[in-house]
Amino acid sequence: MSGARWRAYGEGGIYVDLGLEEARDRAARTHAAAAVLRETLRETPGKHAAEVVVGAGVLVVVGLEAEVGEDDSVARAVAAAVQAAWATPAMPMPMVQAAQAPRESGTRLHTLQVVYDGPDLAEVAAAAGMSEEEVIARHTGAEVVVELLGFLPGFAYCSGVDPRLVLPRRSSPRKAVPAGSVAVAGGFTGIYPRTSPGGWWLLGRAVGVTLFDADREPPTLLAPGDRMRFVRVASAPVTALGARQEGLTGQTDGVTETPAVEAQAGEMQAQDGRAQRPAALGAIILLSAPPGATVQDGGRPGQLARGLPPSGPLDAETHGAANAAVGNARDAAAIEIPLGSMEMQAIGEVVVSVDGAPAVRLADGERLQVPAGPAAVRYLAVRGGVDVAVQLGARATLAAAGLGGLGGRPLRRGDRLPVGGAEEGAGEGNARAQEEAQEGTQESAPARGAEDGGSVRRSDDAGAVLVVTPGPHVDRFPEGALDALCAGVFRVSRLGDRVGVRLEGTRVPRVGPDLALPSPMIRGAMQVTTDGTPIVLGPDHPVTGGYPVLAVLGRTEQARFARMRPGNEVRFALKVSVSMAVLLA
Repeated sequence: MSGARWRAYGEGGIYVDLGLEEARDRAARTHAAAAVLRETLRETPGKHAAEVVVGAGVLVVVGLEAEVGEDDSVARAVAAAVQAAWATPAMPMPMVQAAQAPRESGTRLHTLQVVYDGPDLAEVAAAAGMSEEEVIARHTGAEVVVELLGFLPGFAYCSGVDPRLVLPRRSSPRKAVPAGSVAVAGGFTGIYPRTSPGGWWLLGRAVGVTLFDADREPPTLLAPGDRMRFVRVASAPVTALGARQEGLTGQTDGVTETPAVEAQAGEMQAQDGRAQRPAALGAIILLSAPPGATVQDGGRPGQLARGLPPSGPLDAETHGAANAAVGNARDAAAIEIPLGSMEMQAIGEVVVSVDGAPAVRLADGERLQVPAGPAAVRYLAVRGGVDVAVQLGARATLAAAGLGGLGGRPLRRGDRLPVGGAEEGAGEGNARAQEEAQEGTQESAPARGAEDGGSVRRSDDAGAVLVVTPGPHVDRFPEGALDALCAGVFRVSRLGDRVGVRLEGTRVPRVGPDLALPSPMIRGAMQVTTDGTPIVLGPDHPVTGGYPVLAVLGRTEQARFARMRPGNEVRFALKVSVSMAVLLA
């Protein structure tokens, strides 16, 4: 067990480095350890709901309730997992039993057709010192294994690539890699499920395969432990983005972008196939909306192992307060409004709150203006919740996957959002909120403004000191990096979104290359780029990442950070967890 260790990783999480970075059978040993850890936690009182996420030689557990350093049962579970990793006989991944993969139905063999006409094929051949035909032969000649999921929903990191095809990532990533591209980098091969930025070498394009489909169970075609072979085909029509094609899995849907969907207030089709039903007593129409406005509820916790980030609100405190003010459950679906103003019009009578201010009843046709406030993000809640369809357990929008919300995309002018009935989002304060809304009913006016002063909180977080705990990769930084972080002065950059926000100002010391292997990420993790720029990950963060994590913001600090506008100053203070690191000899 030389080199194996574990650390606290944020609130209620642990990061287990199995010490397998250089092991040739890393995937088999990692999945053996994951199986033991899942089973042990499942049988441990109070730990059965914890989620085990697989990385490359790394396991991350999220959803633990107690401080991990104070919980002997967690330490015992981790020790058993590490022992399983090192006790597993050396073997190729195909021999790992089905129980060692998170998909209950076991591992599968996938045969995927590929047209090898990628723009990097010649450059890969030159770098490997072989012909293009030999590159293709070596790529199709290996049976690879899904070691982990990450980057984008449906993206699988497949190990077992021919050693001659192991290349570093491109020095200059592309801004847009076409959906379906088959690529190699860093000892892995994979297929891009959607058009996205990317720095891998493109060999070709997969034909007729849907890697992620929210209406399929499971939504991801590939699961950790699955095996895959590539088969060369001579040609196939280039499928325009958004066109449909027949998939190998029997699904009729190629790799597409989700089209814009206009939800109607009258009817909605439930995702589980139930009959259509009346969706709402009312609706709201957006007359204007800033870029990045979305529908968000409490999100999708517990699906990191499926390759899905949690999503949910940037600022859970204010989102919950707005919902509570109209009588909803705190995690009901509401509209998130980042860095800008929004105007809406009521269709039928609706009751709304902005940021938790006292509920206001709007008559049919009445408008409400939500101005930009002192905080970076605001929330408009409506009694009954925003009644968009539930996908994979939530209404939250995840634009990177075209999932949830209104067609899986940001909101825009002209969108019509149905409002649920009182039972859809009822919370403990519903009766009192009804009374307050009735008492506050005003004579109908053409337009009404949401005043900043009515909010339950103002943005007094500018210049704040945010508390962080040490991240799992402190030992990959030079000595004193955490001290430099806490001594530095930073500003919130304009380069940010729900995936993550960069910090400008002080550079954090870095030595050596980025992480050699993809590592599981969590919300609030502070990655540090090669040039020393910190990035704080948000609710739509990539499930895995290659930059090391120096520190982690907890849930309260995440909400405070979300309220900070570009240009706001921020400092950090360190809270050392009970157990920073435990070396398993």
